[in-house]
Amino acid sequence: MSHKRKREDDNSANPYVQERPHFGELAEQFPVFRPFVHTDKNENPYIDFKDSEAVRTLTWCLLKRDFGLDVKLPADRLCPPVPNRLDYILWIEDILKETLPTDQFDMAHGIDIGVGASCIYPLLCCARHKDWKFDGTDIDETSVRIARDNIRKNKMNDRITIQYNSIPERIFLLDEGKKYTFCMCNPPFYASEEEVEQSLQTKQAEPFAICTGTKNEMITDGGEYGFIQRMMNESLIYKDRIMWYTSLIGLKKSVRPLVDQLESFGINNYVVSEFIQGRTKRWAIAWSFGPKRLHKVHNLVEYRAKLHFVSYMPKPVSYVREQVIAILQDLNISFEQDGNDPNVITGKPRAITWSRAARRLLNKKQKIEENELPIFEFQFALLEEEEEEEREGDKQLDGGCRIASVWLQGDKRTAFESFWFHVERRVQEACGVDRGSTFNSKSGAVSEA
Repeated sequence: MSHKRKREDDNSANPYVQERPHFGELAEQFPVFRPFVHTDKNENPYIDFKDSEAVRTLTWCLLKRDFGLDVKLPADRLCPPVPNRLDYILWIEDILKETLPTDQFDMAHGIDIGVGASCIYPLLCCARHKDWKFDGTDIDETSVRIARDNIRKNKMNDRITIQYNSIPERIFLLDEGKKYTFCMCNPPFYASEEEVEQSLQTKQAEPFAICTGTKNEMITDGGEYGFIQRMMNESLIYKDRIMWYTSLIGLKKSVRPLVDQLESFGINNYVVSEFIQGRTKRWAIAWSFGPKRLHKVHNLVEYRAKLHFVSYMPKPVSYVREQVIAILQDLNISFEQDGNDPNVITGKPRAITWSRAARRLLNKKQKIEENELPIFEFQFALLEEEEEEEREGDKQLDGGCRIASVWLQGDKRTAFESFWFHVERRVQEACGVDRGSTFNSKSGAVSEA
């Protein structure tokens, strides 16, 4: 198993990525699993993933052994693969750890849209975090009933609440005035039974594992794109009542249209990641109306919102650092240098002091009115060029350095971009890149205009 979701904390990485479940050991621990375990000619144990009963029993064993959960998995409902579901949860944890104080992370309240009979996401999250709470919804009354049974069986009635959604077109059932930390969803992939059949026929190989999902779990109006689009539309109503809106995406063709939809709504605080478990590839999208922005969580480059800028300067890092500090001081922007690395500089401008109008006021020694709160938060990181890995096709600078600028927080992207371009231009001028030259910030080359 492998995945492309980079994690900062190896202790919280998906254990199933490093080591696949040993079917022989599971069979020894759980006699109910023994009938489904076979051995190949080399005496290696395996199971038939096209046997739905074998898959359900494997899932039950993993939930019991690794999380202490006893979960009923009905034969006529989707059987959730634990490694895939855990990947989504770990990704959400990464997002919350980066954007929440520890005490708020520890008391997170999530929403699971389409909780399913297994109630897998709320149960796993609450098993991992003793003070987390969850609200789950589903449009299938039978799934709601079984999910509630699973909650009672695992003694989590005081932490997980399940609601029946009688209006399938509606996504969110929020308690009046209440705020939530995040929502999650594994929407139906397809728009029709014909689309399901067509998907199976166009696969290059037979399905690796059997699917036992109901029509409600597999099909929705407009497919997964239509479902997540409705989530986005409703998020415009609720906005910061949910800090992070998230959803899994099963079809790559849905990703770009969904990113474009967010951009059309003016939502630029989002991230798209990719998970790979065995033969299964999934994507996930998260968006927020809050000011906290993600720069550590793995973000697919082709869908990345413009939060990062990089320039290469033909001068040593010590020289460039002096210029950056002098520019920030000239702009009356307070900043801090990292105690362990003076080449990492962060700041929170409270006024747009780099505009032409502001510069005229500063030149006249007139005061510029500042906002009570910062307009945005930025970080500059400077690295000697020789410390960087080789970049294919890029010309290396002799003694040059790189400036990486990151938008950490705030809701005014144009303000951050204008600030960065102002600082970049002045540093380039200080490095000898004058107005008669064209500076290629990608390669670091200086050429005559």
